[in-house]
Amino acid sequence: MHQMIELHPPADALTGLGLPSIPYPVALPAFQAAVANDGELPLADMLHGLQLRAAREAADWQAMEPAMARLAELLAPDDADECLAAEGADWWIEIGPVDLGGAVVALQRDDALLAAITQRPDGRLRMAAYRPLDGRSIELLVGLARGGVALADLRLPAAAESGLPGLSRWSADAGSGPDADTQPAWRTQPALAARRPAFVLAEIGSWELLRA
Repeated sequence: MHQMIELHPPADALTGLGLPSIPYPVALPAFQAAVANDGELPLADMLHGLQLRAAREAADWQAMEPAMARLAELLAPDDADECLAAEGADWWIEIGPVDLGGAVVALQRDDALLAAITQRPDGRLRMAAYRPLDGRSIELLVGLARGGVALADLRLPAAAESGLPGLSRWSADAGSGPDADTQPAWRTQPALAARRPAFVLAEIGSWELLRA
């Protein structure tokens, strides 16, 4: 992995793009290219750097969410479709609506629901994201998409440590789950608005392109 350098873009450049004025960690080659290009910002590298930083256990990940969400909007394809597909050489997952009251695998960080995964009629997976996705979250989602295993048979990773994203399974029965007496708010009041699939696709695409 390349050395990471904090990029401090001019405030007017950030304001023009609707980005908050914070440091953006980028790989050294991207930093050098940004300097050489007289201020043209490496948006995908900026998003990737935040995804890396937000994935750390002690990260103030919620403070980075506005910048990550806006970068995803700027990088997203001009596509308003309700469902889009993200895929790699050995995985495929659909990004689209998910019934939070049904059988889902939840990707959570502390008490916040980041994404929910369910089974399509053809056996493949569909996911909806509700907050910007850090690098660890994307790796967990891509890992689930590999193998074509039925949702009920998925072998979930061990529970995440406090402060890190983790996965849990919830059945269609409202009284089920890791702790039936302490249903999360998103489970008992499933009224969260999913993010536009094009934005989520941009996040996953940037991570997969630059993670090596």
